[in-house]
Amino acid sequence: MGAALITGLTFTAKAEEQSGSAEIKAKGKDIKEEVAADDDVDELITNRKLRAETGSKSQWSVSTSLNYSGGSIKRPGARNRPNIRAAVNTVTLVSLSGSVAVKRRLAKKDSVSAGVGLRMLTPFHDKLGQAKADGVQRADVYNPYISYTHLDKIGGLQSVTNVGVTGFTTSYSRRHGYVANFAASQTLLKDIGTTGLSIGLYSGIDGSLFDKFDQASKAGSADYSIGFYPFVEYSINDTMNLRTISGVWVYDHLRSEPGRFTLSRHKIYQSVGLGISVTRDIYLYPNIQFLPENIQVDLTNVALSASINVF
Repeated sequence: MGAALITGLTFTAKAEEQSGSAEIKAKGKDIKEEVAADDDVDELITNRKLRAETGSKSQWSVSTSLNYSGGSIKRPGARNRPNIRAAVNTVTLVSLSGSVAVKRRLAKKDSVSAGVGLRMLTPFHDKLGQAKADGVQRADVYNPYISYTHLDKIGGLQSVTNVGVTGFTTSYSRRHGYVANFAASQTLLKDIGTTGLSIGLYSGIDGSLFDKFDQASKAGSADYSIGFYPFVEYSINDTMNLRTISGVWVYDHLRSEPGRFTLSRHKIYQSVGLGISVTRDIYLYPNIQFLPENIQVDLTNVALSASINVF
């Protein structure tokens, strides 16, 4: 009987040991799954446009952005594009532009990118006209940049913070003395329950360095700018969403202004478009841009932007 008791106790101990071991393994598996889920940046950023704009989840990737800035609705095939915002350092020609960058993901929330801009003016026309006489090149690989991006979720707000430095290389910018630009931006976005609505605010500030200080150079340049752009999105389905963003409070400090804090306000503009999420890493946004206070077909521009990530 004593032997049987000892055997029974031994069997029970082994069973408990095996059970405990299985429980530990199960907990370990749960922890690993939690860590894996926590490492997924898509848990922080659920907005499809922001996901594509902030790049692939891979450790190394190539991110590209493309923008077609067309003519007005009245003359969509024209070679000129109205500068409806009255922005400085802007070539008023139809253009196909964008950037190509190599992105390195440092951690779940952080990444750095290094890239260059790409641009072709009047891509569907033969001549630049007066712009060529002003020193504007038709095709450019221009303005190299380095940027740092931090993703987060703060009190239910999706957050994208970006800081970067850009070197100016285009003949048009150099003619006004632009050398480099330092910029910081913040995007905050809030989903409104399960309604499909989201509201957000994009804000940015930047400052530029110059090497030309004559009056002609100062007249067409700004040494710092600040802007606040509220936006609203409505999700139609898993692929498409309606989007509108407004440049309500956008200011430049023109170098020709005597006062250091005298700001020139841009005209308020509105962009309305349809966002198309082709995949997680490809997002298209055909849109129109107009002045809410002066809606006219010849002051309403057409545009298409795309964010495409590879790897």
